[in-house]
Amino acid sequence: MRIGIDVISLQNDSRNRGIGTYTRCLLKNIFSIDRDNEYVFFVFGNRPPPSLLKENTFKDTKIIKITQQRKRFNWLSGQLLFPRAIAKERLDIFHSTEYILPAFSKTKKIITVHDSISSDYKIYWERSHFIRRIYFYLKNETLKRADKIIAVSDYTKKKIMELLRIEEERIKVIYEAAEDVFRPIDNSEILLNLKKKYNIDREFLLYVGVLDHHKNICGLIKAFSQVRFKEIDLFLVGPEIKDDWGYFESMSILIEKFKLKNRVHILGYIPQDDLAGLYNMAKIVISVSFYDGFGLPILEAMACGRPVIASGNTSMREIVDSAGILVDPYSLEEITYAIENLLSDEDLRNLLSQKALVRAKEFSWEKTARETLLLYEDLLR
Repeated sequence: MRIGIDVISLQNDSRNRGIGTYTRCLLKNIFSIDRDNEYVFFVFGNRPPPSLLKENTFKDTKIIKITQQRKRFNWLSGQLLFPRAIAKERLDIFHSTEYILPAFSKTKKIITVHDSISSDYKIYWERSHFIRRIYFYLKNETLKRADKIIAVSDYTKKKIMELLRIEEERIKVIYEAAEDVFRPIDNSEILLNLKKKYNIDREFLLYVGVLDHHKNICGLIKAFSQVRFKEIDLFLVGPEIKDDWGYFESMSILIEKFKLKNRVHILGYIPQDDLAGLYNMAKIVISVSFYDGFGLPILEAMACGRPVIASGNTSMREIVDSAGILVDPYSLEEITYAIENLLSDEDLRNLLSQKALVRAKEFSWEKTARETLLLYEDLLR
């Protein structure tokens, strides 16, 4: 097979978020197990190619500089330029790992859908300007042209079926996984150095993910303010976003209101190796999102053997299963109780740590890659 894969998520703002992680890990594992197929990778022409493509030893690969990274109209330029390049390269399959699916290409098309938040989460739709709403609509319409859709969770699959009326047989659930770097760390020197690097001098709860409205950070801060245990901090780790809607300001106001300035620490983006260490040092890892297509940070924490608290009304229910505490993200009382209960019960923390390690091993990026390759093959039968 001659397979084209869109990897622009490794060059844009997605590279340090879940979509970038998905693309990078999928490719790394395809490189390690597939020696039969040819690959063509589509990248931004005005950005350096992703280092992963330079480093791999895969002989049958080609890099096509397809479009320019711009603040706007990447999707539209992709619709115009991708079909021409796909035809020129005589591809059997084109796989979009982000959101640009060339609707009018005659080649078999697969797209990975990470969530349906732009259509399903009301506040984002309401606060988007007219042109962005048109983009949301057109993006959804092109999804209907996909021959197969990869959903990263059953939750995401059901959302696609509900919102877009796409038949179930066209959607395949293929889970993500935690990378190998996320594992229990026994080296006390590594952890001590991290404590010094990030000025950690107390026990802490840890949130990892983008600091955005749907992640319910304000709700987490409110619940944390009510926790009876005052000798513990809250660390918020995640990449910076363009804050057009004042969400950072809302977080800052709450931190000030509840006198948490010395207990809530916003660390921003942290490199993977350091993040693995932070997971290992955290008393509890928590994510009480309103909306999640998969919930990768929670799985990473579980792979490190940490007890977790997660939202029970999103994809995290199927990822965590019985290996953590599931809460209603809309209930501050439930979140507060879960935190206090877990902090006060060492036996429960140890039990959940053991269960988390077992559960996390059920997911692997090699399995993701193998299932994706099988989907490629099935599509051409």
